[in-house]
Amino acid sequence: MTQKHILHLVTKLPDKYNGKFIEFSEKHLIEYQHTYVALVSTDSVNEERELSGANIVNLNNLSRLQKMKKLVKLFLSSEYDLVLFHGLSYTGPFLFFLAVLFKVSKLAEKTLWLTWGGDIYYFQNRPNTLSGYFNEVLRKSIIKKLFFTSSLIPAESDLIKVNYDMKAIQFDGFYPNPVGYEDIDDEAPLTSSQKFTFMVGNSADPQNNHLEMLQSLAHLQGNIKIYCVLSYAIVDRDYVNRVQALGNEIFGNDFIPLTEFMNTSEYKRLIERVDFSCYYHNRQQALGNIFQFLYLGKAVFIRRDILSFDFLQSLGFDIHDSNSLSILTLEELTEIKRNCLKDREKNKMLMNDNFSDLAASEKWTSVLRRVFALLKKSS
Repeated sequence: MTQKHILHLVTKLPDKYNGKFIEFSEKHLIEYQHTYVALVSTDSVNEERELSGANIVNLNNLSRLQKMKKLVKLFLSSEYDLVLFHGLSYTGPFLFFLAVLFKVSKLAEKTLWLTWGGDIYYFQNRPNTLSGYFNEVLRKSIIKKLFFTSSLIPAESDLIKVNYDMKAIQFDGFYPNPVGYEDIDDEAPLTSSQKFTFMVGNSADPQNNHLEMLQSLAHLQGNIKIYCVLSYAIVDRDYVNRVQALGNEIFGNDFIPLTEFMNTSEYKRLIERVDFSCYYHNRQQALGNIFQFLYLGKAVFIRRDILSFDFLQSLGFDIHDSNSLSILTLEELTEIKRNCLKDREKNKMLMNDNFSDLAASEKWTSVLRRVFALLKKSS
């Protein structure tokens, strides 16, 4: 029997999530043939993976028009049974090209959109400009036509329905975490005489709202140490400078901005020293980091008013509200850390059951078989 052939569109390579997914699908989804199309090449020393066995079509050296011609040929080829869009974060002329292609062809009927947080919440955080408005119009025209979509958090599919009038069949396949879950030796004392360590944010993007987080923790200055992530997704250098200035002003030498990329071993050594992982995004974001900290028995703070909060709690994780940080005492933080360490084994089991590579493999095997069964019936 001929293998079904899946065409994957990824924005860039190397990339920690795209690279991991390619590695994952080549190992776990061998029931299918895969071709991966990368639009852009990036300089990323720390995200290299061994992908030599994968069939990767890199369009980086082509002009925009040449890329579009190549993609039309690939998307509309009868060679591919399913097209998997890894995100839909495109804007401007390329987004217009996709909107036209979806309108004049039947591409949507064999496309599965694997969502990213930035895709789903573009309506909430898009630029308040004419180009932002037109990008949203084009996105809506595409999303309304899609036959299949997949989101980690089920409620986010409902959010897309509400905002984009989406009628796609919904699945829950997800990206396996690019950083493997590993045990660490964490025997740090629980007494308040030792400074607690916080990791604030997961990138330099202003949507992390670092300034608000630092101000929420100001009442603990002198008793805590803060590692502030500012090394990824730098879209506003002035914002980064303001975060560093405020951190130094409030916490002095106890504020450590992370402005350089870390390799995996360096990152793991760092999180061994972290007690509390804190985020203040107004949407689902940083789940890869959150999963890592939960597995290790670390306390995680996110906003109660985002869908991630209820989703993680529904699975059995003890999640804390970022809005409570401004009133927490050292004694309360000690108790939170103690409870998280006590729940470490439970969290490991939950992580392995829900988000390990094995769990992702079982999920994607089910998703793809259902998709191809539906495609067969609709053809």
